[in-house]
Amino acid sequence: MKINEIIREKRLAKGLTQEQAASRLGVSPPAVNKWEKGVTYPDITLLPALARLLDTDLNTLLSFQEELSDQEIGAFQNELLVAAETEGTQKAFALAMEKLREFPSCDTLVLSTALTLEGLICFYGKPDGDEAEDVLERLYVQAAGSADAPTANQAKVMLFSKYMGRQEYERAEKLLEELPEETANGKNRLQISLYTAQERWEEAAPLTQQKLMKDINGVQSSLLSLLDIDLKLGRIDEAKQVAAVLREMTGIFDLWDYCAYLGDFEIATAQKDAAAGMKILEKMLPAMLKKWEPYSSALYSRIPRKENGRNIGSLLMPRILEDLENPEAQDFDFLREVPGFTEFMKDMKEKLKK
Repeated sequence: MKINEIIREKRLAKGLTQEQAASRLGVSPPAVNKWEKGVTYPDITLLPALARLLDTDLNTLLSFQEELSDQEIGAFQNELLVAAETEGTQKAFALAMEKLREFPSCDTLVLSTALTLEGLICFYGKPDGDEAEDVLERLYVQAAGSADAPTANQAKVMLFSKYMGRQEYERAEKLLEELPEETANGKNRLQISLYTAQERWEEAAPLTQQKLMKDINGVQSSLLSLLDIDLKLGRIDEAKQVAAVLREMTGIFDLWDYCAYLGDFEIATAQKDAAAGMKILEKMLPAMLKKWEPYSSALYSRIPRKENGRNIGSLLMPRILEDLENPEAQDFDFLREVPGFTEFMKDMKEKLKK
């Protein structure tokens, strides 16, 4: 809110007319009228008396405010969009600079304004002159120094893209070093783009394979969640389709064989299908004991190898066997009456000891 708006709002809240306010301050009513219209401003010597008259302080009167709320920033972004649509990006840039002069230390405003202006340029073209890119870069540099980590990191990602576009690889790599591993925009992805741009293929390959493995694990997790949702909703046909995809991706992406049976076993458990459940178990549990060797696949061969340890399946197996046999685990009651279940469980325990 600007000073003219504050004067008017506070005056009305006090129940004063413009004439009464003018009389108490020793100025003319037209002077107060001009203040409230934003045509002129009060003399600096009148500010303390004006603040006392309106029951406020000088900071409020002078519209001093370091930060804007997310709602206020969102509203301003929309204002920039409307300005660009109706009057062009030149007007949007002018409004943005005016707002930033009013709130120069609001880093979230700085970043959101830069991002909005960047988008408006894509849709409506650059404003006149050659300064737009320099302005945007200065805003990103300012936001990159923010004490708010998400704001700073997003600004650094935007700067990274600009440096890459100009082939300033050393500056881009320096920014990457400042980004945390868990950055929302994916530090791994940015590092890959830097290495490939520099033709550093041997360094790009393991990072790309690591990203591939992470992405596949994410897809697999999402499919299992989707399958569970379908089962809860009684959409068995859809759940079976998802299970089929899980089976196929296990082979396509050289995943642990055990993963191929997870979807089908979930369906059998949900339907209390003892025959199907037992048939799947007889394949799933032995597959769990088979050590997964991802490094033998061309998809993961360049990922740095970890120390050879115990097969993860042998670590998980005792808990799974315990759940299957535990009478309190009612989800698996339907399996325990199947002929051969007890013998199969004993056999798996023996194999686990080997």
